[in-house]
Amino acid sequence: MSKRKRIYRPGGTYFITSTTHERKTYFSDIELASLLVDQSFYHYEDKLGFQIVAFTVQTDHYHLLIATEKNENISKIIHRINSYSSTVLNKHLGNKEKEKIWQGNPWTELIRNEDMFWQKVAYILLNPWRAGLVENPLKEYHASNLNEWKEAKGSDFLRDLFSRFGKSFE
Repeated sequence: MSKRKRIYRPGGTYFITSTTHERKTYFSDIELASLLVDQSFYHYEDKLGFQIVAFTVQTDHYHLLIATEKNENISKIIHRINSYSSTVLNKHLGNKEKEKIWQGNPWTELIRNEDMFWQKVAYILLNPWRAGLVENPLKEYHASNLNEWKEAKGSDFLRDLFSRFGKSFE
């Protein structure tokens, strides 16, 4: 199987998906999901020069949409997030020997245009509802920044976004 080459653009915006090793459902534990968000995503946001646009952490994977600054390399960002979160999660789990947390080769896509940007935002924010983790697409999910979007843009904006770029939810 050939490895897909990661496209890098200085100042690019990226959609990232990383899956746990053997699809282990670490993040059905709310505390582990919170550790990933707080101690990896937000921990590295300023240090590595990116802005979190949207995210969700599902039971065995995460989706992240980030906008990078001019000189930050997406491979470096993903490596640091996954490496550090592995350390934090292993420590929290009490593993004396470090257990492999992440599958190799996370999926990345460079956002090429505005439609693709909004489609990825809708996909990420609708993911908990599609997975049956919440009963309503606008309902808060503990490991997502949907509420930040609701506060910034409003529920009507999100309903419109979801109907334009997601499957119907009404």
